[in-house]
Amino acid sequence: MTDAVLDANAPLAPSSTGSPFASDKAELEDWIRETPLEATVKGMYVESLLSMLKRCGAARPTDKRYLSFKDYPLHEVMRFMVDAVDVLYPDTSPCAGMTALGRLAFPTLASTTIGKVIFSVAGQSWVRALNLVTKAYEVSIKPGTAAVVGLTETSARVELREIWNFGSSYQVGVFEGAMEHFGVRGSVRAVRVGRLCDVDLIMQWEV
Repeated sequence: MTDAVLDANAPLAPSSTGSPFASDKAELEDWIRETPLEATVKGMYVESLLSMLKRCGAARPTDKRYLSFKDYPLHEVMRFMVDAVDVLYPDTSPCAGMTALGRLAFPTLASTTIGKVIFSVAGQSWVRALNLVTKAYEVSIKPGTAAVVGLTETSARVELREIWNFGSSYQVGVFEGAMEHFGVRGSVRAVRVGRLCDVDLIMQWEV
């Protein structure tokens, strides 16, 4: 079970090549290695990442142009993500940095036309927004499904199945970022339930 309430500003470990950093990096590499070659993700998430690197003065890792709603190989994007975490969050462990990167995913989707259409029915309601999670994943990534189950006024479980882009870190950040967007204070825990790509996110929040 992974405690997924992570602080992107956590202090640097005694050695970035030591045990916590090395094991984190190995875990992220495992995700990339296991990701099917046919898995895809929308280009908007890549462009958001490349824009962040540009603002930090980092070199663009590719000359390729990404269109917001075109599908691109997920394993290629995941490699960019792992490399970018070292640049964007050098003083955190790789998995904590990946969680911080995930917090930017919801604002990225919500800023697009299709994101605005999907979440317009939620208004300012966090609970109503959770009912739209399945659709949001459908337009973002293939293969994979996301289902919100056991929804109450203060808790829910998100079942991620065949979601390959870092379910125990990045995906935690996705929902932390969504909580922040809706002004909700809460926590997210990741629990692996089978294959690497099958993760449950256990969420609790205040009302």
